[in-house]
Amino acid sequence: MNEGLLTSPEDRAMARRIRDGHWQFAEQVASAGTLWWCNWNKRGLPEGTDECRMGLISGMELAAWMQTHPEWWEIGAWDDARYAMPVSLTAEGREALTHRALYDAEPVTGGLVEPGWICVPAMETTL
Repeated sequence: MNEGLLTSPEDRAMARRIRDGHWQFAEQVASAGTLWWCNWNKRGLPEGTDECRMGLISGMELAAWMQTHPEWWEIGAWDDARYAMPVSLTAEGREALTHRALYDAEPVTGGLVEPGWICVPAMETTL
């Protein structure tokens, strides 16, 4: 068995919650048109209506997911004044959001130290 592969029902439920959070972020981006995203809000800044500010781990997990589908995202340059970067969905990203079931069971990755972990989300959260 792969050392970093998580398979328990609890782990798969965790991966489901993470993936659901990914889709919620995509929905937030779609709703905003352009969402200002801070993937590590180490300054503890308040979140504006067109912003999403995350902690380090959740921001890293979301960034890893976004990197698996770069064709879905338009990510602009970091803006020091906003302490965030602009993110919007491409046409492919909006299509993926509409048909998320096609991508919903893709493995979730995480962990602060390589190689980290990988887990296929449960079909629905049961815990």
